[in-house]
Amino acid sequence: MIRTMSIWRWQLVFTGSIVAIVVMITAFKPQTFANPLVVAGIALVVVTTLITLAVPWHRLPHPFATAVPLLDALAVGFTTNAPDIRLGFLWVFPVVWLATYFTMPWVLGGIAFISATLVLFADQSGTPADILLRLLTVVITLGFLGVTVRIGSQRSRAARRLLQRRSEQVNRAADRAETNQRRVTQIVDALSVALVVVSAGGRILQMNDAYRALYGRDRFGAALPSAGVEYDARRGTAVPPSRTSIARAASGEKLQAEEVWLFDGNGQWRALEVSTQPMATAGGGQDVTLLVIDDVTMLREADEERRALAAVVSHELRNPLTAIVGHVDLLRERDDLPGRVPAQLDIIANAGERMQDLVSSILDQNGRTVQEPFEPVDLRDVVEASAASYAPLISGSRQELLIEGAQSLVIYGDAFRLRQVLDNLLSNAVKYTPQGGHIRIALGTSTDGHVELAIVDDGVGLTPEDLPRVFEPYFRTDSAVRAGISGTGLGMGIVREIVSAHEGSIDISSEVGLGTRVTLRFPQHRVKEARA
Repeated sequence: MIRTMSIWRWQLVFTGSIVAIVVMITAFKPQTFANPLVVAGIALVVVTTLITLAVPWHRLPHPFATAVPLLDALAVGFTTNAPDIRLGFLWVFPVVWLATYFTMPWVLGGIAFISATLVLFADQSGTPADILLRLLTVVITLGFLGVTVRIGSQRSRAARRLLQRRSEQVNRAADRAETNQRRVTQIVDALSVALVVVSAGGRILQMNDAYRALYGRDRFGAALPSAGVEYDARRGTAVPPSRTSIARAASGEKLQAEEVWLFDGNGQWRALEVSTQPMATAGGGQDVTLLVIDDVTMLREADEERRALAAVVSHELRNPLTAIVGHVDLLRERDDLPGRVPAQLDIIANAGERMQDLVSSILDQNGRTVQEPFEPVDLRDVVEASAASYAPLISGSRQELLIEGAQSLVIYGDAFRLRQVLDNLLSNAVKYTPQGGHIRIALGTSTDGHVELAIVDDGVGLTPEDLPRVFEPYFRTDSAVRAGISGTGLGMGIVREIVSAHEGSIDISSEVGLGTRVTLRFPQHRVKEARA
């Protein structure tokens, strides 16, 4: 339909020009209509126009439309028979039409057709030289005009196609950008951390769903009737508008995990950690800040529960331990203790005191891993003290414990924590070694100067699947659970933490049915002390 409208437009413009010329001829030189070819030409234009308006051009092949400018050229050729009216300039219309919408052969063909009509119907008055000159002038002029218009049309089409492609590329880029924006918005809205972008003027530019839910905002950012209110402390004083998180971020104040309490629309207190991050802006734009709000209420509640549990554990464990240690001290003061009883009481007292220290360390709010500064510790003494504690269990299981290697092996460390390492490892060796089994502890020094301590047993061993998981919290093998062997699955994790704090390493090798070997390696002098 677009092509049809274009053909109508060109033909109506040409017809309008002919009508205007006819009116002027009628007014100034009506005798021109006595020339039958002039009348035939005007009539041909009218007929061609009527046919043009009647034909459904959008249903016909493109070349069929060339008939219209060629008929117009023939009509103009008829009118050139009037010797005193120069209407040949009207050939500009069909030539420009052909040059605009058709290829160069059609343009040249149209000019050749016009030349033929000029020879056949134009006034032939004058010398042959004058006639030839008029013919060549018309041909050259129309040829130059046709070529120029054709080149310009080609360039215009090329520019239009280029602009169309660019427009399509821009539209695709805009679609991709919109899709990416929606994807980013969906990702940001899925985060549990509240995010809000605020301008230097305090205007909220963007927020995610977590912020809306936390502070009681609708999807347009307007505050709901149940909006949250910030406080300086739990059940403290409401924060003034100039000191809210949004206001402080807008003013450019740098916040880093600052604690804020929020009383939300549901009547719940929420502990928040607020941080700010400046955002990049276009040149000359106002400053924009990203406000990151993390809801740490559950962490605070867990911390309170931990402190409450610590108080209970402190009461429930320390009191019995105090009684045990106190009564053991009373027994040790007696003079009528037979045989090995004093030595056994010493072991019980030492174990009780260690248990008290261990409870105090675990319940310590700072939760230290090791006691610094480190002091010289003889690993041989630690091993023998631990072995003495487990001697009744080893004897009861008819197991054999062998301690071999260096008689003295001194490193720098925390004797209490190193004893905890040995107790955990020796406890595992005793638990997972069957009755009549063998346990060996070897102490020595490696070729690179590191102290090595190995605990080897011929117990049940670990599968290749279980071996990498021994340091996972609460991990216990299926075979241990089925066998009813007691344990929490925390010991090896504690061992690795303490060994790492001593700048040491731990290596475990094991095979099902053959046993397990745990090798500890410590530097004789701490690395950071050696560098100091």
